[in-house]
Amino acid sequence: MMPVNLVLEGVNLIAKPISLGLRLFGNLYAGEMIFILIALMLTFSSISIGLLGVGLHLIWALFHILILALQAFIFMVLTIVYLAMAHETEDH
Repeated sequence: MMPVNLVLEGVNLIAKPISLGLRLFGNLYAGEMIFILIALMLTFSSISIGLLGVGLHLIWALFHILILALQAFIFMVLTIVYLAMAHETEDH
């Protein structure tokens, strides 16, 4: 049973950091895509919609900065928890 357990634990140790990294990448990519869509709205629209786009761009920039800081904190905490779980020993 030891080889099977070793393989399962190895997959688990590799999957958690990859999962965290992909989730963080997806969140950052989605935020940047919204910036691009707002910029396209500014470029290919009338003046009134363009002015609305400037306001949306500023609001989204502030919101995005707040969300990035929160995500960085959450992923840092999750990484520390995963490393602590991998390093803990059983007391008998």
